[in-house]
Amino acid sequence: MKNMTNKLITVSLALLGCIWCILSCDDMNDIHREYADREEQVYLGKVDSIRVMPGFGRAKIIWHIGSDPKIEQTVIYWNQREDSIVKNFTRKTPGIQKDSIIVENLPEGSTLFEFRNVNNKGETSLFTSAAVTAWGKNFVTTLQGRKLISTLFDYEESEYALKLSPAAGGDSVIYSQILYTDDTGAEKMIRIDRGINDTILTGFSDGKEFRFRNVFFLPQGIDTIYSDYQIVKSPKAVFEKGRKIIFAGDPDSRYSEHTSSSLYEWNLTGDLILYELNQEGLFMQTEIYPNLVSRSIYREFFFYDNDKFIGISNSNLVSMHQIVNGELTFVKATSSSGNTFGSGFNMLKFIPAKGFFYSVAANTGDLRTWFANNNATWNSPNGTKVGTEFSYEPVCLFNQKHLIGVDANGYLWSYPISTVGSLKSANIIGSGWNKFVKLVSVGTKLLAMDANGDFYEFDFNATDNYWILD
Repeated sequence: MKNMTNKLITVSLALLGCIWCILSCDDMNDIHREYADREEQVYLGKVDSIRVMPGFGRAKIIWHIGSDPKIEQTVIYWNQREDSIVKNFTRKTPGIQKDSIIVENLPEGSTLFEFRNVNNKGETSLFTSAAVTAWGKNFVTTLQGRKLISTLFDYEESEYALKLSPAAGGDSVIYSQILYTDDTGAEKMIRIDRGINDTILTGFSDGKEFRFRNVFFLPQGIDTIYSDYQIVKSPKAVFEKGRKIIFAGDPDSRYSEHTSSSLYEWNLTGDLILYELNQEGLFMQTEIYPNLVSRSIYREFFFYDNDKFIGISNSNLVSMHQIVNGELTFVKATSSSGNTFGSGFNMLKFIPAKGFFYSVAANTGDLRTWFANNNATWNSPNGTKVGTEFSYEPVCLFNQKHLIGVDANGYLWSYPISTVGSLKSANIIGSGWNKFVKLVSVGTKLLAMDANGDFYEFDFNATDNYWILD
């Protein structure tokens, strides 16, 4: 009985297996018939070897199309396929063929483009994508262009002599351009090619302006690029003698600015005197330290920063000082430091600035910057040469922004300076200034002393005016 039962179970399982196989075969046949009834998907050859040439607000796109004879158009999408352009394709050769298009009105920067070949039968290729770059105003500001490094105005001749920085290798500047209207009303355009560094604007009187820009062509691009115009104005002639003030000066004294309304005088007897500008516009003596800084020890002494002074000894040693209880004391980095923190300072003259001072060498006129910390240590970099042949006397730093000095012909020069003391463009801003032997800056006032010790005060401007002294 047991054997009979096992046989029945075996037969039943075999029948169930057969039925499952029959049903499965029917399902597979159904799937096969479904796909067999479908038409095979045909893809066209896709866009290949995409290359981009940027332009200003546009780009030229170059690609290759294979030998597929059924391609009729290339559709180009961007902006998440919200924007597109269609380029018709005409077969000219049986093999690989190059095609291209210029896409206008693109945003500055990189945009993702997608490319697909199509025909009128609805057949398409697979997508090909590439990043496309277009230039804009921000890009232009990153280009290295030539700069105006000197603007020398000749009031008598109504000429403006300009000097440009030399063109640098790889800067892509093809020329620079100047536009102005001369004194007769004629519009002038001057093209300054790469190899030329100097030009003169004629018929250019005081108070006029010109526009300057660089023109670039980058070899990987399609467009000539123009920088924004820099507007430069010639100074306005001011016929000024200065206002003689009641302030007895001495050509042998050393004057240095203390604040925007006060200055120190170090005289021949070694006295250190502080003067304050009062409400009436007069400099009044407020402090005096008799015989504080001996001339037998120091050949230079000037106010430096905070409450510190810099001294240059007759042995060309540098020291830092402050006044404590009416006495001149040395500032030292540590209690064990020596009284001096620099040697070999045999320069002809020194010009105090904010946080540093300049030195001018006797023979070469080398102008160097020296960054002294308020604890009598040096900062870095130090002793950097920022100019050569700097032969002006008198000279001073005006309002902490412009080095101004008088040349041998009496012309007044101005050099804007950076925060680290480097010189910017040189400008002639006056004539007849060789009547003065000293220049002292006090805030926005310039004090000029003649050989008699008389001070003349100017409400001074180092950028907008051309100061003509009778």
